[in-house]
Amino acid sequence: MSTNAIENKPYPTTELLSPAGNFACAISAFTYGADAIYLGLKNFSARADAMNFTDSELISITSIAHARGKKVYVAINTLIQNSEIPELLQKLTTCTNANVDGIILQDFSLIPLIKQYFPSLPMHASTQMAVHNLDGAQQLRDMGFSRVVLARELSFPEIENITRNCGIEVEVFIHGALCYSYSGLCMYSSLACGESANRGKCTYPCRKLYSGTHPYAMKDLSLGEYVTKLASIGVASLKIEGRKKTPLYVASTADYYRRILDGRDTTGCLENIKRIFARPYTTLHFNGKNKNVIDRDFSGPRGLAIGSIERVLRPTKFSPSGSIVFRTSFALEKHDGIAIEIPDIERPFGFAIDKIFVSKKLSFTASPGDVVEIPLPSLSSQSLSQAKARASGGIPQSSITQVDIPVGARVYCTSSQSVKQAYPISEYDFLKSTPQQPIDITVTITRDMLTATALGVTTTLSGPFDATTNPSRMQEGATTAFSKLGDTGFVLNKFTYNNSGFFVPISELNEVRRNLLSAIADSKSASALTPPTIDMDSLFPVSKDLPYTGHVIKVDNLDYLSSFTAADFADIAEVLVDLDADFSSIPQLLSLEKIRISIPTVLRQRELPVAIKKIQSLVSFGIKRFSVSNIGAIHILKSLNITNWIADYHLYALNNFSISTLLSLGAGRITLSPEDSKANIASILSYFGQRVDLLVYGDVPLFISDNCTGDCKNCHSTDTVIIRHCRHFILNEKPFYIGDSLDSLVPQNIRADFCYKKYTPAEVLSLWHQILGKKSIKHTSLGNFVRGFL
Repeated sequence: MSTNAIENKPYPTTELLSPAGNFACAISAFTYGADAIYLGLKNFSARADAMNFTDSELISITSIAHARGKKVYVAINTLIQNSEIPELLQKLTTCTNANVDGIILQDFSLIPLIKQYFPSLPMHASTQMAVHNLDGAQQLRDMGFSRVVLARELSFPEIENITRNCGIEVEVFIHGALCYSYSGLCMYSSLACGESANRGKCTYPCRKLYSGTHPYAMKDLSLGEYVTKLASIGVASLKIEGRKKTPLYVASTADYYRRILDGRDTTGCLENIKRIFARPYTTLHFNGKNKNVIDRDFSGPRGLAIGSIERVLRPTKFSPSGSIVFRTSFALEKHDGIAIEIPDIERPFGFAIDKIFVSKKLSFTASPGDVVEIPLPSLSSQSLSQAKARASGGIPQSSITQVDIPVGARVYCTSSQSVKQAYPISEYDFLKSTPQQPIDITVTITRDMLTATALGVTTTLSGPFDATTNPSRMQEGATTAFSKLGDTGFVLNKFTYNNSGFFVPISELNEVRRNLLSAIADSKSASALTPPTIDMDSLFPVSKDLPYTGHVIKVDNLDYLSSFTAADFADIAEVLVDLDADFSSIPQLLSLEKIRISIPTVLRQRELPVAIKKIQSLVSFGIKRFSVSNIGAIHILKSLNITNWIADYHLYALNNFSISTLLSLGAGRITLSPEDSKANIASILSYFGQRVDLLVYGDVPLFISDNCTGDCKNCHSTDTVIIRHCRHFILNEKPFYIGDSLDSLVPQNIRADFCYKKYTPAEVLSLWHQILGKKSIKHTSLGNFVRGFL
């Protein structure tokens, strides 16, 4: 078992951070060497389907962690709507009272709320903010953040550049599941299903089958020994993903990376993890662009590879469904789980071992190198969900009567009794060994009064008391009574006893002790923070009778506007043009004063020099308005002394405080998210009608990804997969359109985007006229506008 000894670490300033989906996972993490855990509450967590923590559990685990010198971070890393602000304030109050060590956040609303009402809470920028360059980290530093969790896609040189120069702590993911899209830039689950990844409700469309393959299903990240490189450059925190994983998984991953950081033997550790949960592993782009990151053929975890099928035997008396024969490279025993990869079946076929035959003899175990025969289970023993999974892989539901296993199919161990025994976890032993808070208690007894004092709290018991006949026995009894602190979190440090010679029964001494501890608890509750009450109308005066401001159109090809007339341009306040566009073909009727440059959502370090040079060139040309969609772009413009900018929809603003924060940073206007619902948009418009743009038409990217399929020869754009500079933009088959569904909603500024897909100038002009006329447009999608979203 790994120890918690921190002083012997080769990297004493590097924190190992483990996931905790529930209380048992937290205990597992601390038992096996994690320096800190991150967890979610019952609301506002990007892993809403994890068990998560109640308020009382948060207070308890934080107290336990701090007693052991560990830390607890709370993930409030989802987007928040106006109606949810009061509940958000309650959760932040709970975090403050629990004395947690940091809040991991995505929504900009938390920044002013924490600064004003909860200043003791350190702010950590979630990976959901998609921070991927030095400018993004520096901007967060300037905004008061103490830590940034970087995008997973970054290479080691990029991480090193940010870590050495950003001025705040850097946290890096080192192990666990990966998203195909940049985290925080995925709208697939939301716009397709109404369940937003940005609100913790992802339906994982990247894991699903498309035309017989899994083009977006990522392998799992596993950096292994590379974590020492991250520690050596000063990365503050190494993060393991997995708030939906089991306590056993948390224990094994924490132990593996603790051993690496401590310079201890890791033999067998990674194999143990694979036998608990594992997809194929990748280091992603840590060592540069990696084209082997997609798990195309199968969905779900495999486990540890242990062999290949050598024979498939017919049914017998002992194996009614037949059996498989293979040479196992790892030990097996009864009740272990195995899985077999079978072509044309989406998920590996898995089952628990009921019998093992070694050399035709029934055995409880098999050793590495043994040729084993394992009977197949009858189909009736398989769950309905397994059958459906197999059916979705191409086998009609009605024809599932058996599983055809080919010779050569790979076999994996997915569950191991020996691994479970390798990581014993006892919550009782852990809590019993947790250091308690030392407490000094003073007891004074006179004829008429007993007074007990601790931590500045006093409780009394009125007399009169009889004289004691045995003073030493009375003192011994009092010492024993006030030493019984049980599971209160206290341990008696110093007991001061003053008695003028009187006797108090043990039962009454015990009652005084209980009253004293209860009074201490009450004093803590009395001093606890209560949620602030916020009046939206007083903070954000409601907008009334707002004047028309103008409409916005966005293009990535200026030729799309070549059919527009002077009258058409008169109806447009601004034209947003993608920075990558060709500016040599600006329509003569389009004034430079109306052009606003849209900076790409993702600008990696290698892309920055070209982008900055073009920005400077456009400014010299006379175009001085810009639009940003990532926190890093704000810092880039600031460094170039450019102040005229607006926020695009990937700088999410679903509530008044988020909008107010972006405006305070210098944004002239805010583009509302196409994820949002009509009801929430109506609330925002009533307060900020003049300062927001409402996207009513556009091909909104469902994924923005730097993870490619690896097939460069056949890499080309289609109607729904747009590839630019090796970056993938996955689009919905139907454009987003709400222009004919606004009803009573009267936005001051509407916006239409004509980007990614190819249009003709005539198509753009026709669509623009239909949008202005609020006409119905065929083959479009409302997204969440009417139905709302979770």
